Amino acid sequence: MKITLHTDSCISCGSCAAMAPTVFSVDSGVVSLKKDPSALSQEEKTQAKQAAELCPGSVIEITED
Repeated sequence: MKITLHTDSCISCGSCAAMAPTVFSVDSGVVSLKKDPSALSQEEKTQAKQAAELCPGSVIEITED
């Protein structure tokens, strides 16, 4: 799994961090990754995908390696 963050579109709503708190954080108004995507558990991958779907700014792009 590869996660690309388009931070220029981030509106700091925090939905990603709420949906996947071990994967994403929103600090200083910008989303960031807390973990390397290759180290994510299956549950965290599912949460990250849900967070990407819910993101109002389409900031989170997930692709499979």
